[in-house]
Amino acid sequence: MEYNKNIKLDYYHMFFRNINFTQGFWLLYLRFKGFELFEIGMLETVFHVTSLSMEVPTGVIADVFGRKLSRVLGVLSYLLYILIIVISANFVWALVGFIFCGLSYTFESGSGDALVYDSLKEMKQEDRFMKINGNKEVIFQIASSISLFVGGYIAMVSFNLSFGLTAVFYGIALVIILLMKETPIKRDPNKKKISQLLYDQYVIGFKVVMKNKRLFYLIVIGAMMLAPVTSLFLYLPDHLIGLQYSKFEIGVLLGAHSLMAALGGYFAHKLEKKYKEKKILYFVPLFMTISFWLILNEKIIYMPFILLGFLESIFYVVLLDYMNKIIPSEIRATALSVSGLMFSLVMIVIFPIIGYLGDMYSLPVGFFVLAIIVTLFYVFLLWVLKKNHLQKV
Repeated sequence: MEYNKNIKLDYYHMFFRNINFTQGFWLLYLRFKGFELFEIGMLETVFHVTSLSMEVPTGVIADVFGRKLSRVLGVLSYLLYILIIVISANFVWALVGFIFCGLSYTFESGSGDALVYDSLKEMKQEDRFMKINGNKEVIFQIASSISLFVGGYIAMVSFNLSFGLTAVFYGIALVIILLMKETPIKRDPNKKKISQLLYDQYVIGFKVVMKNKRLFYLIVIGAMMLAPVTSLFLYLPDHLIGLQYSKFEIGVLLGAHSLMAALGGYFAHKLEKKYKEKKILYFVPLFMTISFWLILNEKIIYMPFILLGFLESIFYVVLLDYMNKIIPSEIRATALSVSGLMFSLVMIVIFPIIGYLGDMYSLPVGFFVLAIIVTLFYVFLLWVLKKNHLQKV
């Protein structure tokens, strides 16, 4: 069946789209081109602002004109990002590039899963969706690990080669999408306006989440603990260059972090089953906090960083499971969008701060402040647990 072919093609697409040799090294590339850390922090902020503001409009495009078209636009946006970043010589052009990078994320966000789910629906096989998503996660981690291990070596040869090869793999991903069959588009005669959709997504979404105290605190805690790990992952390569690590060694370290994340995701449910919710929420964030402080020791910096990949993945998988168990199906997409929004808001605040501190003083000072921030977040988590705000409702 043609729709069954969509599933296989989506697996291939997931692999080729995530063979990205710039992953983990784009910050080094911008540093190589003369950008300050604060400027890079602002570029990442622009990425998140674009993702936040365009999530609903790009979703409308997917619903009205087709999920396949939305995914095509996502790949084309990323190819434009690569082109602009490679040829850009100033901050303004780089900013434009990161806008297209954010658009690429939003065009793919939701439309990929929707195309797969609706393909299954056409075949009356919706019960396969969870298993297919699990397979895609494995493919994603494998592709990311390959990208990071090999990306370090390629970056030693040429940064431009990293971007060029990534563009080739994205081109293959584009061809794969074009081979997919679009699912039927159901026209809604009472289609809401963009302004109403934005209101529903952000205003109503927040109201729904705020009414469920347990869900609200899970979302906040998730953003507080996971955004610092992402910030560290992006800034650490620049610091390692200063410690005389080669780009190849950095790639191996980032790849090891990613492999440990895959292991964490695999063992998450087993650990949760053995230790239960409260112990997971107490001890996994505690070990994450300790890891941030250990990273300040340059002699063992690689050990806590690799461990963070394992811990972050456990925390994310378990937290997402807790959230989905208490989110009503009719507001699931909205609630999870608010979760993504909260993560982006934390990133928008702390990422440029670490960059500014890195420029004014040094990245170890920025990492010290990041460790303080994570510690404060953990103290907040302990307060929430003590007040039983996460008690089951």
